[in-house]
Amino acid sequence: MKAIHLASIVLTLVSFGFAAEAAQPGPDPAQEALAAEAQTKAAESSSGSSSAISTCAFTFSSGSGVNSLKYCVTANGNITQFEAPQGHEHIAVGAFSEGYGICDLNANIAYFDYADSGDSDNWGPATVANQGTKSVKIVRTTSDGLWTLTQTITLATGTPPMADITMTLKNNSSIQKSVRLIRFADVDADGTFNNNFDGTVNSAFGWNSFGATHAFGMVLLNVGKTIFAHGGYGQNVAFGPSPCDPFTHTNFSTSGGIDGSIAHFYTIDVAKGSTATVKVAYKGL
Repeated sequence: MKAIHLASIVLTLVSFGFAAEAAQPGPDPAQEALAAEAQTKAAESSSGSSSAISTCAFTFSSGSGVNSLKYCVTANGNITQFEAPQGHEHIAVGAFSEGYGICDLNANIAYFDYADSGDSDNWGPATVANQGTKSVKIVRTTSDGLWTLTQTITLATGTPPMADITMTLKNNSSIQKSVRLIRFADVDADGTFNNNFDGTVNSAFGWNSFGATHAFGMVLLNVGKTIFAHGGYGQNVAFGPSPCDPFTHTNFSTSGGIDGSIAHFYTIDVAKGSTATVKVAYKGL
């Protein structure tokens, strides 16, 4: 399997909009089968090493019926199953792809782990720093030792419940660095591959419109105020973005009826030996 090729980019912060999509018909079984095969081949071609995994290691759940949420976390800190509400799965369909990416903008080096969409093969092993009934804390350092990512993934009960992800990135180098941090999910809304996708400054979402057979979806939210440039967007492909060239597969507008994905990026300056923290969350839509 081959790693994603990277290219340099011009940094930009884009304003995003939402536009309503027309109702879509129910899925065609033949088309769904072809989409599943295409997703699997895309994941295989983009994977960087066998260290990328999609197997559940920790499972969390809350609520019932329309206010239920169930999700699982891999040993590497990927969310590869997300069911909200009960009976409506949005990630564990075809290739199970979700995770995180970093671009060291000073060196133009990318680090990523997107589960079935592959990883960059330059991470050290992940370790579990803490585990409870509602949260797990996973720490992982890049193989060159320059960055440490600490993820605390917490079940936030409420109406609706959410999966909160606090990502703290430490610059272990001896100089200040600029970095792009990305969260990504291959959304297959309510078990279907062809959905609608869009984003705003504070969110990215994949969904099926009201009137469709599977009129559900999920959203990736920026949580709280942040001083960092950031934004959410939809992709017209099902695999994860290259962290150093993240906008190749988006046109920053609503896309309808495609096998796509969602992402949220942050552009951050981190002083030597210091950390920066962002918080995102997934919830049903």
